[in-house]
Amino acid sequence: MADFSRLNRYRQELRKCKEKRIEMDAKIRDLERKCKEEENTAIHDIVREANMTPEALANLIHMNGAEKLAAINADADKESEDTDYDDEND
Repeated sequence: MADFSRLNRYRQELRKCKEKRIEMDAKIRDLERKCKEEENTAIHDIVREANMTPEALANLIHMNGAEKLAAINADADKESEDTDYDDEND
């Protein structure tokens, strides 16, 4: 008769890994939500500190041009990716 013990161990390990993946996906979603909340809070605090209204902020953004903001955001994203990579290697 065939020995299925190795197959059963693989299936059990696969099941455990899938459960961990589900848990990690949930943790990732939660951390992404928390990051977004903190970013929004930081933006809100900066706007409040400058004593600006939402309309004044919108005008400031439009005065500086969408191209400049896109470049700034691209630089910030690159710095964030570099930091994330550095954190993974620590």
